[in-house]
Amino acid sequence: MPRVLGRICGFILPCLLAACAGGPGVSGKKNTSKSFTTVVVDAGHGGKDTGAYRRYGGAEKLATLDVAKRLDRKLRESQFKTVMTRSSDVFVELDQRAAIGNRQSNSIFVSIHFNDSRRRVIRGFETYYNSSISRELADRIQRKLTSIRGSANRGVHVANFRVLRLANYPSVLVECGFLSNRREGGSARDSEYRDLLADKIAEAIVEQRYGSGVYQASATAAAPAAGNPAAAPAPAKVKN
Repeated sequence: MPRVLGRICGFILPCLLAACAGGPGVSGKKNTSKSFTTVVVDAGHGGKDTGAYRRYGGAEKLATLDVAKRLDRKLRESQFKTVMTRSSDVFVELDQRAAIGNRQSNSIFVSIHFNDSRRRVIRGFETYYNSSISRELADRIQRKLTSIRGSANRGVHVANFRVLRLANYPSVLVECGFLSNRREGGSARDSEYRDLLADKIAEAIVEQRYGSGVYQASATAAAPAAGNPAAAPAPAKVKN
């Protein structure tokens, strides 16, 4: 009997260790981070859900939609299939956003947001993930965004956001700066800067799939540094 128990323990223990090594939130998920052909682009908030709203940066729902549309176009130019959870100023439930992503086989999910704080001095980029299969993509996006001259790196973090937790495929949520900060909020209103944000995220996605040096930036992506728009900020026409 002890010999049988020893054999059982010898079988179960390695299995438990292997499961633990997979990291948080791995069960039931499929790692397509190196094989994906579809990118689900999620513009945060929308419709009745304005998101953050600040005098410097305007409504978050409009800024996220504009960046998401630009990202969608750049990814299609890079030969990816894309699906947007919303393409206009409409409200989409969080569960529905996750479901849209989960219906796309061999995909990844990228949610676009802007940040907010009561402390106006706080600024910088943040990228979030829930499952360990998403960590590499989150790291890559964060590195690309923080390569923008004058940007601040607030790090990559694990979060229990619903759209990330419910995702079956690699998924990340990107905070593209603080609307509450005078410099970053002003930049968020500048169309060239929003194009630069989309370009950096697109570059990270393309390199995640095909390797470094493959992505070709669009001509409009040569935008000013963070917090220093080339022209006076103008309200975005679309935003989430």
